[in-house]
Amino acid sequence: MSGYKVLWLPGTDHAGIATQNVVEKQLASEGLDRHKIGRDAFIEYVWKWKAEYGGKIIHQLKRLGASCDWTRERFTLDEGLSRSVREVFVRLYEEGLIYRDNRLINWCMRCHTALSDLEVEYEEFEGKLTYIKYPLSENKGRYITVATTRPETMLGDTAVAVNPEDSRYKKLIGKTVNLPLTNKKIKIISDYSVDPSFGTGAVKITPAHDFNDEAIAKRQNPTLDFITVIGKDGRMTSDAGARYAGLDRYECRKIVLKDLKELKLVEKEESHKYAVGHCYRCKTITEPLSTLQWYVNVQSMAKDAIKVVEDGKIRIMPKTWENIYFAWMGDIKDWCISRQIWWGHRIPVWYCQEMRNEKCKIREGVTVSTANPQVCPYCGSEKLEQDGDVLDTWFSSSLWPFSTLGWPDETEDLRTFYPTSVLVTAFDIIFFWVARMIMMGLKFMGDVPFRDVYIHALIRDIKGQKMSKSKGNVIDPLIMIDRYGTDAFRFTLAAFAAQGRDIKFSEDRVEGYRHFVNKLWNAARFIIMNLKTGSNNPSSHIKIPPLHLKEDSRPEDLASKWISSRLAVTTDDVNRAIEEYRFNDAASSIYQFIWHEFCDWYIELSKIEIKNPASQTGVRWCLLHTLDTSLRLLHPFMPFVTEEIWQKTKVFCSDFKVHPMENKESITISDFPRSLPRDYKAEGDMFYIIEAVTGARTIRGELNISPSIKLNIFIKTFSKTVQKILLENVEYIKGLAKAEEITIGISIEKPDHSATSVKSSMEIYVPLKGVLNIKAEVDRLKKDEKKVEESIAILNKKLLNEDFLQRAPKEVVEKEKEKYEELISVKDRIAGSIKMLLDAEV
Repeated sequence: MSGYKVLWLPGTDHAGIATQNVVEKQLASEGLDRHKIGRDAFIEYVWKWKAEYGGKIIHQLKRLGASCDWTRERFTLDEGLSRSVREVFVRLYEEGLIYRDNRLINWCMRCHTALSDLEVEYEEFEGKLTYIKYPLSENKGRYITVATTRPETMLGDTAVAVNPEDSRYKKLIGKTVNLPLTNKKIKIISDYSVDPSFGTGAVKITPAHDFNDEAIAKRQNPTLDFITVIGKDGRMTSDAGARYAGLDRYECRKIVLKDLKELKLVEKEESHKYAVGHCYRCKTITEPLSTLQWYVNVQSMAKDAIKVVEDGKIRIMPKTWENIYFAWMGDIKDWCISRQIWWGHRIPVWYCQEMRNEKCKIREGVTVSTANPQVCPYCGSEKLEQDGDVLDTWFSSSLWPFSTLGWPDETEDLRTFYPTSVLVTAFDIIFFWVARMIMMGLKFMGDVPFRDVYIHALIRDIKGQKMSKSKGNVIDPLIMIDRYGTDAFRFTLAAFAAQGRDIKFSEDRVEGYRHFVNKLWNAARFIIMNLKTGSNNPSSHIKIPPLHLKEDSRPEDLASKWISSRLAVTTDDVNRAIEEYRFNDAASSIYQFIWHEFCDWYIELSKIEIKNPASQTGVRWCLLHTLDTSLRLLHPFMPFVTEEIWQKTKVFCSDFKVHPMENKESITISDFPRSLPRDYKAEGDMFYIIEAVTGARTIRGELNISPSIKLNIFIKTFSKTVQKILLENVEYIKGLAKAEEITIGISIEKPDHSATSVKSSMEIYVPLKGVLNIKAEVDRLKKDEKKVEESIAILNKKLLNEDFLQRAPKEVVEKEKEKYEELISVKDRIAGSIKMLLDAEV
């Protein structure tokens, strides 16, 4: 709509671990598992599952009205993207940036795969800190006590560490202790990373099962031994000793504690809160294990990725996320990219099973290739076996901005659409995806993958809780769409989308915006009725004469000039807000204009102006022009209703000398409104008319005067300028305030028994004699006031009750506070009405 060639390319990733989990559960329900049916059959099974269920995301996007190019839909495992993945892997390997290493990694016992640090979610756990006495080897009866939350891992201890500056242990550094429950002796070592204030200041070192311990072990000279006592299945290995081998890790913990207590080696146990890592997909507690994995050395790429954000080549919004990005990228670790699952891009590495010559042996029979090799390139053997691991899903996803456009080929799409303009995503995948796309884009394209990164809010439930299936608070967008319509649902999300603030989703708000859609329809219906020349308008009972086609259609009346100027302001506000990714402000601006200025004021004023033969054509033109511009401003937020109304109304354009609407096939390719001319005088004049009408309406509303009663209104202006403007436009005030007579002047005195409304530029008086029984109305209001005061007293008592405040759920307390504030507001309004009546009685 802004004149650019735009591509929103839709697609999905293969979600390796998550998808495999779902399919494995399905197989289990059929009495099967992947190992029984084999790799090829399992992958075929997953493809069938994807064909049946994988389109759900795309279906939802289409229902939501996402304006993607659906002919270009991509999937990370399709042929083109798979080619890109292999190309990137091989290039990085040849540069020495991809390597294989045996080191500690997070391991999921349920998924049977390695996880990167980012794929581990930490939850606070209420556990125990056990103080275990390790006997000194050379001093019988003396001990060094260590504190641990995982007693079962002591079976793999290879040292006890203390801080070299801790005076309590300086003399023990270099000595040995007898490792309880084993026949081993381990050394007491020093390392500055040991915190003297934690536990006893002495810590057990299990390099094969703790990341900190691994780092300490590698800093020692010589390096400490790595003894794996917990296997990939979560059971104790033979290295744990015959008594414990084969036990589940948590069952082993109980027996180890029992055995230690029998030996009187447990000094004490304390309650202790600590963070426990869980697999981000299946929620199983992870285990640090030493395994052989593939890694990407990302250090140099990370520096480049930091620089482009620092230099402003990429903007991250809200800007607060930049600091988090910098902190993580500055401390980035090499990326573990191998996963021990079957669904995904299989690592393009082959191992020779014979290694018959020296050249083959030197290279360990490893072949890395973009194409499947038929023979070993070093020895000619046909016995090649591909690496069984697959790549982390995020590896292929990190290539998305250029792999989907045809890379490594130099395609027209790649030249046209790379780099992209904006990435819209959630904060929880800044490091999984955003940072890695930046690194890969810079590495392989020599340019950033996008100019802007907009981090949208997290949608929570009405209580502010994160949505989850276990809580039963997940909101299905399709149910919301079926209930309230896509447009109302989309507009709600946009209206909620304030930068840096999570969304507390409210179904009531969606319902409210459905009323907005109805308001828009009603406005359009009124305009269409007034465009059907010579027809009888049932809503206003006005006979509409034919249009004067030879006249210039543009309006000259104040109301039309005013609404055109207000439309110009709204257009600027919406454009500015969208440019700055303030979608809630853009939504609010167009909502306020359409509902509160166009519908509430201009359409009502047009019913008055249309009776004037001199204004009829101009008013109709302005109605259609304002509706058209409003629809185009609203279209990105509400695509369906705006298109429907636009198609129904544009057929009337040919009746006008100057077309009020764009003559395009669809609103979606019409021009998005830009700067329009303002009329400051019209805005200023209309301000006084609105003040006068609002003042009269306030009196009528607060005193409960029936809308059918025509009022006599006196307006005392504070300047001759305002007096002149009101007199020139008295028909507007008369019509909207439902007045019989209006008297306007600078020297008007307040009539007896009149209600008053004071405005910045005038005072409005409404005589109540013959309109209202003042005494009866005061009595009625006082009864209402008493009821409200009683309700306030009950709520006040509840909110002063400490027991209620502490025991009741937070949301219940907040709701009661809101009720209290609303009742106070009602009481103030009643008191104001009583005062107005009593003042009128004097």
